[in-house]
Amino acid sequence: MRMGRIILIAVPVVLALAVAGAFAAGLRLVPLEVRSFDEGVARAEAMHFEAEIFRDEWGVPRVLGKTDGDAAFALAFAHAEDDFPTIQYALRAALGPEMLAADESEARGAYLVQALGVTDLVAAEYETQLTLDTRALLSGYAAGLNYYAALHPDERGRDLFPVTGRDVAALAAFYFPLFYGMSDVLTDLFAPDVERDGARGQELQVHFIAPGEQHELGSNAIAVAPSRSDDGATRVVINSHQPVEGPVAWYETHMMSDEGLNFAGGTFPGVPVLHLGANPGMAHAATINRPDLIDVYELTLGPDDRSYLLDGDYVPFERSTARMLVHLWGPFAFQVTRPIERSVHGAVLRTERGVFAIRHATQGDLRGVEQTYRLMLAQTLGEYETAMEMLAMGNTNRVVGDSAGRIARYYNARMPLRLDEPGLDWRGILPGDRSDLVWSEFAPFSALPHMVDPAAGYVVDANHTPFRVTLGDEDPQEGDFPRTFGIETHMTNRGLVATTALAALETISRDALLAIKWDHSFHEDSQAMQLRAELLAMDWSDEPLMADALAIIEAWDGRADFDNPHAALSLLTYQPVGTARAAGRAGPPLDEAFRDAVVYLAEHHGRLDPPWREVNFIRRGDVAVPLQGGPDTLRAVYGQRNGDGTLSMVAGDGLVMLAEWDSEGEFSLWAVHHFGSSNRPDDPHYTSQMQDFADEVMRRVPMTLDEVRDSAVEAYRPGERAAQ
Repeated sequence: MRMGRIILIAVPVVLALAVAGAFAAGLRLVPLEVRSFDEGVARAEAMHFEAEIFRDEWGVPRVLGKTDGDAAFALAFAHAEDDFPTIQYALRAALGPEMLAADESEARGAYLVQALGVTDLVAAEYETQLTLDTRALLSGYAAGLNYYAALHPDERGRDLFPVTGRDVAALAAFYFPLFYGMSDVLTDLFAPDVERDGARGQELQVHFIAPGEQHELGSNAIAVAPSRSDDGATRVVINSHQPVEGPVAWYETHMMSDEGLNFAGGTFPGVPVLHLGANPGMAHAATINRPDLIDVYELTLGPDDRSYLLDGDYVPFERSTARMLVHLWGPFAFQVTRPIERSVHGAVLRTERGVFAIRHATQGDLRGVEQTYRLMLAQTLGEYETAMEMLAMGNTNRVVGDSAGRIARYYNARMPLRLDEPGLDWRGILPGDRSDLVWSEFAPFSALPHMVDPAAGYVVDANHTPFRVTLGDEDPQEGDFPRTFGIETHMTNRGLVATTALAALETISRDALLAIKWDHSFHEDSQAMQLRAELLAMDWSDEPLMADALAIIEAWDGRADFDNPHAALSLLTYQPVGTARAAGRAGPPLDEAFRDAVVYLAEHHGRLDPPWREVNFIRRGDVAVPLQGGPDTLRAVYGQRNGDGTLSMVAGDGLVMLAEWDSEGEFSLWAVHHFGSSNRPDDPHYTSQMQDFADEVMRRVPMTLDEVRDSAVEAYRPGERAAQ
């Protein structure tokens, strides 16, 4: 079930929309009870960990532990040094009944953690589903946060500490269904007409495509085998698109341990594993795919309102109680209690539209964080595929390459095995009175449309259909897979440009590969160029200003380069319409978006054809740097209007990496981050990589321990950093 299209998520407290009205009753004043944090205990526990932090000239933390758990301890501490507020912000949402909500909206988020079963799942399955080494990783990460909180009491929130490994696991379990569309489903059920602004990431915390000014998020990934490269090298482009700020903005780091862990890449605040990056044997990129992994069932209530119809009988709901605390003042809080109901399908939610149950692919499964950990450890394609067979992450394509020159594009999904009945629409609202529609088994990993070691010598993904990869006979065929899988068939502009460019190259050099990754163009078959054609078919001859504007649209060559004088008007028109249509929403009429773009440029620039470098920027603090690229170009930049005739990047390219093994098997890794390693405005690394990011250049990443030590400008144990 996918109702609409989610872009990307952060901590979903904004799902207050989904439980509006749930807190009109059940309130009572209670003494304020929060977790009791003993700084002495946190300091004592920290002494059990053996770890170091190395920071290079860019401030990037590279952590070394005796064990993987020790490395997780150091990662948490280093990340807290750089962005403690966002880590706390993310983790608080996982507390559920223990979160001291600042307001009603946060209380509703705490309700959803409980209603969707995350709280109960962690309580019941933490020690059963997760292996000992995974729990050690989670506990080590929690201890690192607790140690930082003990040393910096003025920075810590009153309700979060001490953090536990269970809290970290709960946040991970909460994240995974949101990546495959849970936020979108809930919001469409409860507030289908509410406008959602994708730019307000930290405030609203969920990033949607919706009417208004929106920012589609995606990702790019390419792997090239020695057989297709011009120099016998293996290369992997790692380029996931995220918001530039907030709980799902990329944080670059590097984890090493004496147990063999050596992985550099990107993670999110509150997460002890790296979702993408490379070790010396294996590199992997992640992109969002959109199979159908969520189903919504409409229930028929029984006469007592506490049961539902199933196979001709009324079955009582499983009922429990959710508790939410909302801070009032001083030592007092409101305690809000609301019932939780579950059917055989899953969580039950009552709305003005009816009563619905939700079933999703990873409900009841905590192992997503463990699978991600296993992927970090994999050194060969075979080991990586074994970890992928866990199917615990729910979704995300994986594009990979290893030191032996093997490459693959995995269409990862925990795909429900559904009844294939004529006329039954699994993407719509399903009848809730049939038990045969309640699936419990999943397709094996091997049943999905993967491409492993293709003869073409490369694979690519840019959030487009897995049925168009090399544009040749090797590509998976749509007809070979059940329609109940709901596998996407659309093409993004990024997919069109990348597949066309790669297929045209007899051999793929390093420079040619990077030129594709940083490409600023729109394909002639792209949605942007289709909208351009629609606009050119309109008659504006009665309005001289608009007729002049139309001539600029006509002159646009489909590129978003620095000095392009036609890109600003074209892309200001395209973005709000194109992203809405891509989401299956109406969006603003094209003529209105065109007129709005004309007014915006005329008012602030006094012309309709300013060069793109005068409009498109990345900004942080007092630093503003012009950017090339635009929405749905391979050089992905999604901008928000500033009200002064310019745009500020709010999403798109963030952490960009290139992994390569030369013809002799020598490994190297390159990277650039959109801002820098720190989210503290007084830190020099708050903006230290912005110019390189704008210039589209990457720096070499040290990967061996000797290289890490030699490149370090700081080396210290957690808690022993010299004064900055």
